Amino acid sequence: MHLTNTLVPFLLTLASPALAAEGVISKDGLGTAIGGALDPTVTPAPKPAVGAAPAVAGPLTIAVTNSFGAGLSISFQHDSGSSSAINNPTPGPLGGATTIIYPSGWAGRIAVGKVMSVINSGSKIEGSFSLPTYQPNIDVSYVDGYTIPITCSCGGSVVTGCNHPLFADPITCANEGPGPICYNPLCASDQAEGTAAAPFFEPCRGAAYTYPNDSGCNVDYVSCCVGSTCPAPAKQHGKRSLVGGHRQREAVDAV
Repeated sequence: MHLTNTLVPFLLTLASPALAAEGVISKDGLGTAIGGALDPTVTPAPKPAVGAAPAVAGPLTIAVTNSFGAGLSISFQHDSGSSSAINNPTPGPLGGATTIIYPSGWAGRIAVGKVMSVINSGSKIEGSFSLPTYQPNIDVSYVDGYTIPITCSCGGSVVTGCNHPLFADPITCANEGPGPICYNPLCASDQAEGTAAAPFFEPCRGAAYTYPNDSGCNVDYVSCCVGSTCPAPAKQHGKRSLVGGHRQREAVDAV
């Protein structure tokens, strides 16, 4: 069979993987947590919250379940120079659940939201599985902005994230965008551990990254849940209750 110049590129397209399925991000442009999974500077890895986490060379699996009660969108990005996902995830609708498998050497993020146009600026799962230890490191970040609640579990325990539906509170977002999304005013700041988050983000301070220095997760299987009905980590310092028909914030004792 003689292949024409028109047919050859067509066949190569069919045989090639979707190279553009996972976006590429530059470390210089990350609005990530200081000390978090995608900190551009070299920082010590956070201690495992559950047991000891050995260094592993096998794949890292991140399972994302949609418990939001409505259809969402999901996007995937990896750092420039890092490995991409093994199973070539495609950005688009997130129905019930999806699973992403990453090789050693990966660093990147998974963003989930209602509107694809601003998805990478809102709630996200950030992770790395690279040198020097090849210990998986995962955190939930609202540093850039917040769209929906996310929590992640390791070894059966919820260790990072925040299940508060922040838009259900009477606290107004200072910089709201379509979706809606609340852009975090502390995104570019250099806050120290323990500094108060912006008022809209305050109930999630210390549970999800809400200013650039808040925890992590070091195992090779991570289960993340999207929605306010997802289990909350013990370090989540506030709860919400209906008082007089309005959602109010209440402090709770640390567990």
